[in-house]
Amino acid sequence: MQYAPPPGMGFRSEEAGPPARALFEGGLELRSVRGVPPALDAGAEVVLAAAGLQPPGSLLQGSEGTLPAGPVARYEFSRADGVRTLVYFVPGKDDFVLVVFAAPERDYGALSSRVELSLSSLRRL
Repeated sequence: MQYAPPPGMGFRSEEAGPPARALFEGGLELRSVRGVPPALDAGAEVVLAAAGLQPPGSLLQGSEGTLPAGPVARYEFSRADGVRTLVYFVPGKDDFVLVVFAAPERDYGALSSRVELSLSSLRRL
């Protein structure tokens, strides 16, 4: 994958995995999972479980759309402690990518908008 994070969310580190992870400043992560991805409409719990994750709170909304990287599913979660999480699921043929961003409620709106704008740079190589 190729990706340019938003300003202020520079690259911090990567982990070979599996799954492979790229960690960025400000609560942003890209997770690349090998294997046949779940269906685009499988739902947040199925997608997260396939990536080895638990839902990061209560699901507020889920929708499907398209980015330059292809079809995507978008999920938003909220936790009781005031943290909100945005997850984009980008399925491929033999793998899938999750873009995960978490921030306190007070910062979430402005920062999640920047993350979503940056997703136009996400491309499969």
